[in-house]
Amino acid sequence: MSNRKRLKRPTVTRVHERKDMEWGVYCWRNASDGRIFRDEDNNVLSIASKKLDLDKIRIITEAAAHFGQPKGEAVFLPGAVKATEEEHREQVDRMKSGLIPTMNDFGAVTDAKVAGRARGEKVGE
Repeated sequence: MSNRKRLKRPTVTRVHERKDMEWGVYCWRNASDGRIFRDEDNNVLSIASKKLDLDKIRIITEAAAHFGQPKGEAVFLPGAVKATEEEHREQVDRMKSGLIPTMNDFGAVTDAKVAGRARGEKVGE
C-alpha cells in the first residue's frame, strides 16, 4: 500500500454560449451531408450578421447556389465572429502565452476579472 494520495478525476464541463445574442455569423449547412460548406482552402461560407437579418440570409443563400450548393440552410451562430488568418495566429499566440485569445470574448474576460478579484487583485477598476 502506498502513502501517495490517489488523484481525483478532473471534472469537465461544457461551456454553452449564450443563445440570446443578437449578433453573430450565418454559415451555410449543406442539405446533402449536414456539414458546414467550405471551399478548397477550407474557408467557411459565412457572413457576419444580426439574428434573423433576411437580407444577409438571402445573400448567403445566393452565394451557396453560386458555389454549387443550392440545397441547404443558413445556420446562425450567436456570438461568433469572423477572423483573418493573421488574427487567428495572434489569438493562438496569446492563448499559448496564457492570455485570453481575444478581448471580444466577453465571457472569458468576465471570468478572468472574477478570478482576479478572488485572488485579491484590483481588476478592471
